[in-house]
Amino acid sequence: MSVLEVEQLSKGRKLMVYLGIALIIVAALMSLSVLVGWVEIYRYDLLGHSGLRTIAGVAVAGCLLAAIGYNDQ
Repeated sequence: MSVLEVEQLSKGRKLMVYLGIALIIVAALMSLSVLVGWVEIYRYDLLGHSGLRTIAGVAVAGCLLAAIGYNDQ
């Protein structure tokens, strides 16, 4: 039994779930690096948007990918 319970999913859906979880972890690491002081938040500025918005966008994209991967057909 897997913790993520992806055995019954197709390869494409498994990829979406794992990619989504990876993006959520990346966003959490980005947030931690700012909170600890390793990186300034302005380093994550992208296309004129604030760094906080960039981190939130990565997290939301990860949540959406994981949700789509787990969606029932």
